[in-house]
Amino acid sequence: MPPLVGVSTFDEASRLVLDYLQEQVPMDFWTVSRVIDGRQVYLDVTPNELDLAVGDGPSWKESLCHSMWERGGPRVVPDVSQVPQYAGNTAARDLSVASYVGIPLFNEDNTLFGTVCGIDTSVRGDAFADLEPQLELLGQMLSVVRNLDAQGVWLSRQLEATLQEAETDVLTGLRNRPAWRRACEVEEARHHRLGDQASIVVLDVDGLKQVNDHEGHAAGDALLQHMATVVRTSCRRTDVVARLGGDEFAVLCPQTTAGGVTHLVKRLREELAAVGLSASIGAATLEQAGTITETEAKADAAMYADKRARR
Repeated sequence: MPPLVGVSTFDEASRLVLDYLQEQVPMDFWTVSRVIDGRQVYLDVTPNELDLAVGDGPSWKESLCHSMWERGGPRVVPDVSQVPQYAGNTAARDLSVASYVGIPLFNEDNTLFGTVCGIDTSVRGDAFADLEPQLELLGQMLSVVRNLDAQGVWLSRQLEATLQEAETDVLTGLRNRPAWRRACEVEEARHHRLGDQASIVVLDVDGLKQVNDHEGHAAGDALLQHMATVVRTSCRRTDVVARLGGDEFAVLCPQTTAGGVTHLVKRLREELAAVGLSASIGAATLEQAGTITETEAKADAAMYADKRARR
C-alpha cells in the first residue's frame, strides 16, 4: 500500500496510487479519471502502448466504468467477455479489453467524482477478483485526499475573497488605508534591497464638502466614485491606487523616477479636467536613504502647497 501520509494534493496522491498499482497489479493501462461533461476524462495515466494520454477518454455512457456504475457491473473483472454488463461494450471492443478494474471515487456528498480504472488485453485468473478489497481501500483513500484537497481550494478562495474585501474601500473599489500601508511597506523593502525607485502621488478632491452640503451625500459619493475611476484609469496596472479616507486619494508608483511622476501628475490633471473634476495634487520620490513614510509626508505637503497656490 503506498504511503499517503503527508500528501497534500489529489495530483500527488493519484500519482502515488498509479505507481503502486503499476508495480503491484501490472496492467496495460491504469488511470485516475473524472466524469465531466458527459466524458470520462483521464486526469493521470501510467505509461502505456495504447496511445492513451492525460485528457483523453471515451464518452461516459460508452465506457466500461459507466457499465460498472450504472448497470452494477463487478469492479474487478478477470474476463469481461463473461460478464453481461460489459459484453459488447464499444470502448472495450475498440481497445481489445479482456480484463478490467473500475473503482469509484466519490465527492464529499457521495456523488461520483470519477474512477480508478485499469484495463488489460489479457484475461486474468479467477484469483484476480480477490484484489477487490485492497483496490476499494485505495479508492476510498484517494477519495478522502481528493475531498480534503477540494476543501483546501475552497478555503483558499474564501480567504482570498475575505482579504480582498478587507483591503477594499467599499465606496470606490480601490485599496483602503490598511492595504495602502502594506503596499508601501513592501515597496520600501524592495527599494532598500534592490535600489528600485518609487514615487507617491497624493490627491485631495476639490469641492466635496460643498457637494455634500448642497446636493447631498449621494451626490458626494458619486463624485468620489467618478474621481476613483479617472485616477485608476490614468495610472498603470502596476500602480497601487487607494482611497485613504474622505476626499483623499493616493497612488504608489513602483519603479518611477521624479520625472516619471511629474508626467503622471500632468496626466491626472488633464484627465480630471476633461470630465469636469479637479483636485489638489502633490508628488514625491523615494530617496535612496529615505523612508516611504517620509516620501508620503513630502507628497502630502506638496499637495497642500498646490491647494494654497490654486486658491
